[in-house]
Amino acid sequence: MSANGEPLTIGAHRITLEPPDIVLACFVGDVSEAEVSRLLDVFEPFAVASGRAYLLIDVAGVGHVSPEARRAAAIRQLPPAYAGLVIFGGTFQQQLVVKLATTAGWFLRGRALGKPMPMCLKDERAARAWVAGQRDAY
Repeated sequence: MSANGEPLTIGAHRITLEPPDIVLACFVGDVSEAEVSRLLDVFEPFAVASGRAYLLIDVAGVGHVSPEARRAAAIRQLPPAYAGLVIFGGTFQQQLVVKLATTAGWFLRGRALGKPMPMCLKDERAARAWVAGQRDAY
């Protein structure tokens, strides 16, 4: 696992660990349960080592997200160091589907942990600005 900005690949998807606290995932094509699980397997130790980590997901290139993948994302316990999720890019419909799934997960566990509601923003610049604002709040 590379924490120096070198992208990792999970299937066709790219994951970049950006110290101190960002994991950037760029989905390309369909997303399976195994790929969601692997992304979270990468995110968790990075978050724990960082003490706080944000997950930014670019959905511009996403295809079909299987029901199993959505379920895996919704039920997976995240580490206490998880600080927030930002979805960006893609069409309105893509963002809507992802927002519904991630908000369900937030209601199931994130809200009780005091984590911010997942955000859907227009682009990566807005996503990074949101993260910067969250950092300032700590």
